[in-house]
Amino acid sequence: MSDELPDLSKYIPEGWEGIYPPCQIQVSPEGQMSSAGRPMVHPTIIQLIYDSVRLEDGHYVVTIDGKSCELEVADTFFVVSRVAFTDQGATLSLNDGTSEPLDPSTLKMGDNEIIYCTVKNGAFPARLLRQAYYQLAEKIVEEGEGFALEMGGKKWPLGV
Repeated sequence: MSDELPDLSKYIPEGWEGIYPPCQIQVSPEGQMSSAGRPMVHPTIIQLIYDSVRLEDGHYVVTIDGKSCELEVADTFFVVSRVAFTDQGATLSLNDGTSEPLDPSTLKMGDNEIIYCTVKNGAFPARLLRQAYYQLAEKIVEEGEGFALEMGGKKWPLGV
């Protein structure tokens, strides 16, 4: 058996500037995974990707069995599909099927008024999808020259 690595150049998209070879998996701004233009649907493979992803210098990298590749992510890998408010704060529902508390200090307003926060103990940015945006917007007030989330008698400014 040869120790020579196979030529993977035909699998690398033109203009690729990633740090690892591409996984040939694309993630849309809505957090949907696809490969070769087809939606990924196998739940075990999708869960393996969710469990294996890490953010490395702005690149989303998946490592499985000691081999790493990079995802082609349009915006953020994780997205927030829902925000539920309680007396204690807010809970985010994420595209990987998990829920976690919102850290309101991480809220930021991006281009086109898209709202982002951090998730997974601050390890990843996450984009709020339309439904989550509108749920959060019910608690957003004008604050000085910007906006703030008002929740539980406190206000958290939305960074930019």
